[in-house]
Amino acid sequence: MIAALLVVSAFAGEWRDPKPYVFPVVNVSLVNVNGQSSAQAAAGAQVGVRVRYSDSPHWLSHTRTSVVGVYGLNTGGLGADLRLGSFIGPDGKLVQYQVGPDVWVQGYGSRDGRDYWLPWTPGLDLRNLVTLKLAREFQLVGEATPGFVFDDRRRADSVAPFHQLTLAGMGVIRTNFLRLTVGYSRQYTAAGTIDGLILSGAL
Repeated sequence: MIAALLVVSAFAGEWRDPKPYVFPVVNVSLVNVNGQSSAQAAAGAQVGVRVRYSDSPHWLSHTRTSVVGVYGLNTGGLGADLRLGSFIGPDGKLVQYQVGPDVWVQGYGSRDGRDYWLPWTPGLDLRNLVTLKLAREFQLVGEATPGFVFDDRRRADSVAPFHQLTLAGMGVIRTNFLRLTVGYSRQYTAAGTIDGLILSGAL
């Protein structure tokens, strides 16, 4: 209901300056799953467009799609994540909030893998992001994203009524030619609790 009201309010006025973008994504994560540590590398691309509403509270609409492959550096695990999401929310001078659906297909590892296994399945997340704009070049980002999956094997009972849950905190440094993200994430999944240290870069 809240998301519907946001959309109705936002589309009552004028949108300006659509900003399409394309950038590669490269990151390395140190992952701990149920006490077992491993390292993962991910690479891919993200394409999207942002459009900002002209009047206060300056609604921001963000639609994007991404394709990212994942490789377990010390385990040989393989996986990928394909997403299409559309988000909206107020974009103030100091705080930005984005909420919306994120449709995905993903999987990682194998049944007898050395780290963990998440069978391939489609799913739907309700993504929630809060961004604190401490400076033009530096931001703090918090995420709380519950998700639903279509494969019973991917459902974590510990976060019912949701099937999985992602929590994250990140610091983002942005310049004219580089975006660097450092942070920590925790995912509650059918494979167990996945804790990760994040180092991500994009040109």
